[in-house]
Amino acid sequence: MMMGVAVNRLESSVFFKTDEPEVIDTRFGKITLQKNNAIAFPRGLLGMPNRFHFFLTDFPSTKLQRFKLLQSLDDYGLSFITLPINLQNDIIMAEDLTHACAELKIAPENLVTLLIVSVQRLPGKTVISANARAPLLIDTSMRLAAQYVFPTDRYQVQHLITT
Repeated sequence: MMMGVAVNRLESSVFFKTDEPEVIDTRFGKITLQKNNAIAFPRGLLGMPNRFHFFLTDFPSTKLQRFKLLQSLDDYGLSFITLPINLQNDIIMAEDLTHACAELKIAPENLVTLLIVSVQRLPGKTVISANARAPLLIDTSMRLAAQYVFPTDRYQVQHLITT
């Protein structure tokens, strides 16, 4: 799966430099965030309707380079591991993402898609899955995002990434 295009567009389109970075401690380590680079979720996230502002950054750990950290700016104790995917990917059909874009009025060229990741540590192994049923769709031109729930059971809430 190629993620470089989405991540590069995200970093160049969603973020811009600021003179006032803030370093915070997260459960994953220290990160530097810039509040003026916030991504707004006007309707919040599923189960968290009062968390509207987030910041997307690289993981503090180089072992997890394929993932991004979505840090809440409303509650520094809240963050999500996310997996960026391109419009053409092996998890969600491009037609479904294009339809979701149309519903949310996001131009496909401005779309960045993130899947929320869960990590289960089991005896002898770690299982990583991603929520393909309810991806996060970000409009990089507007810095607005929504969690879109597909009205089909084609996609799993726990799509296996690795074991």
